Amino acid sequence: MFGLKKEDKQPQDSGPEMRVDTIPADFYGGANPVIKFKKVEKEVDLTPKKPVLTSAEKALLDKATAAGSGQPLHPANLLSSRKGLLILGGGLFVLFLIGAGVYYWLTSKPLAPAAPPPPVVSVQTPPITVTETEVTPPPTTTEAVIPIPVSLAETPLEYPDLLLADSADTDNDDLTNVAEELWRTDSLSPDTDGDGYNDGHEVYNLYNPIGKEPQKIIDSGLVTDYTNPVFGYKIYYPNTWAVGNVDPGYRDVLFSTLTGENIEVRVFDRETGQGFADWFAKWAPNEQYNDLLDLDSVFQDKGYRRKDYLVFYFYNDQNVFVIAYHTTDSATVNYRSVIKMLARSFRLPQNLGIENLAPRPIEGERPVEATTTVSL
Repeated sequence: MFGLKKEDKQPQDSGPEMRVDTIPADFYGGANPVIKFKKVEKEVDLTPKKPVLTSAEKALLDKATAAGSGQPLHPANLLSSRKGLLILGGGLFVLFLIGAGVYYWLTSKPLAPAAPPPPVVSVQTPPITVTETEVTPPPTTTEAVIPIPVSLAETPLEYPDLLLADSADTDNDDLTNVAEELWRTDSLSPDTDGDGYNDGHEVYNLYNPIGKEPQKIIDSGLVTDYTNPVFGYKIYYPNTWAVGNVDPGYRDVLFSTLTGENIEVRVFDRETGQGFADWFAKWAPNEQYNDLLDLDSVFQDKGYRRKDYLVFYFYNDQNVFVIAYHTTDSATVNYRSVIKMLARSFRLPQNLGIENLAPRPIEGERPVEATTTVSL
């Protein structure tokens, strides 16, 4: 103004620009300021938000989650539809028809005839005699299914099997190894006493198998002479065996070993006029009469034997005497030599007066040295 010209001021170059930061007053003098934070409470909603479905979506969801979904034969579907009810009713009707058919088939089968009652056997009891009054009541009739034998004489005899074989015989002298111990002979030597006679042959002919000189077996200490007190027969048996009476009448006597094997001597009564063949047919129906072979005892009593030497028969006018071998459950025989010796030593009652009777010589037997004396 007034002619004066204003001069433009030009910025002066002050050099490079510098930034200056200042330290807050709280840090001056090595101070450690306390920083305080402000607590702000905020509520957060964690509840899941349910989706909002349309009516069509809700219908599809209900159908997918319903009971029996996708299963046409499910009970819920069968009971909730007409088609399902028809199928269920038809199935029950078919089951009913099947059950009714089975029931009528079972009830229409004829019943098996009832088994006839067992036959009743009438047994007539013998008259009972009272000693004091001599009164004999009339016979009475009782009913029984199985008749009971009145005495032991009516009990059938048990016969040994025809297929029984001997136990081991190492030296093949007709004495088993078990019997060798009984006769005190050597099971490895067929002639224990070295006298030229087989051990089994000597026992069969009632000689001592361990004596150097000819000696009867009754004098050897190996056997005992038994006499039946009722029927009067006599017979040798090993003195280490036991003797037992099956009945008090001495009709059945057993000569037994400790192992259970035994030899039975049984006495049967003969009927008047009954021959041995008739008796045999009655009491030995399963045995073969034509297979019996003659046998003479050493004391000249005639009899019969079965071909296996396990059954022997002697008889007189009143009785039949049977000598039979019985094993245990084993199928082998240990003492066939013993029953041979018993049978060869058997004496009927009428021969009990014969004393010092020496064995009768047979082929291959020792010569007889004793004399025969008969006392009546």
